[in-house]
Amino acid sequence: MQAWKSKEKAMQLLRRSPSESYKKMPTYLYMLEYANPGSVTRLYTEGDESFLYAFIDIYASIRGWVYCRPTVVVDGSFLKLTYRGTILTASTQDAEGQILPLAYAIVDSENDASWEWFFVQLRETYGQREGMCIVSDRHDAIWKATLIVYPEVPHCACMFHLCNNIKTNFRKSQKQIKEVYFALASAYTVEEFNRHMAELEAIDSRVKTYLMDIGYDKWSRAHSKANRTMTMTSNIAESVNATNKHARDLPVVNLLDFMTTLIQK
Repeated sequence: MQAWKSKEKAMQLLRRSPSESYKKMPTYLYMLEYANPGSVTRLYTEGDESFLYAFIDIYASIRGWVYCRPTVVVDGSFLKLTYRGTILTASTQDAEGQILPLAYAIVDSENDASWEWFFVQLRETYGQREGMCIVSDRHDAIWKATLIVYPEVPHCACMFHLCNNIKTNFRKSQKQIKEVYFALASAYTVEEFNRHMAELEAIDSRVKTYLMDIGYDKWSRAHSKANRTMTMTSNIAESVNATNKHARDLPVVNLLDFMTTLIQK
């Protein structure tokens, strides 16, 4: 216990208290816009002025969006702070496949209200492009929010997350199902898709019904309503999560500063 208290004291001396970091949020966001003209920041508080959401969009990302693919990959990741919370991110790729984080936000958790607020800020900043589509895992709150904020934009599922859902729900012949499923998702033509679907139905017809209920256009390249190019997964969001992994236990302003520096680099 004495060693733990010593460590906590040392961390507080280095980073200050977590509550102090939240108090610095308005000043930090103001200075961020001042130092990066054209950037967009939003701070949303509850009735007693306590923190609820913060949204940041650096001008470099706003300027770069028009030169990137119109595919936006979103995801959320838990924070390791004293007050917990979640960081939400939206990212895209340029023509060479390099990742460009578009926006990020600190929210209480991945719930319907926080995701809807995040997408509202995203739409106000970026609008909507021709051929735009959104890619994510199957989190219910994300899908509900996009139906409200981006009803006309196709929303596609990450094929790896969907594969994991299939593994959880259907334990029969998993290896065979996995091989056929990836062939289905990656098929370029409807004819090729139908051939692999017949193979899947022969292995386990329940999986076909499950995928049909989700909607072929949500996960299949051949049936997609948008040109997903090579973005069949949410891997670029996972890459951003891996990059900020060690920063997610920092005080909130330090975490935001880490993300800003990451984009600037």
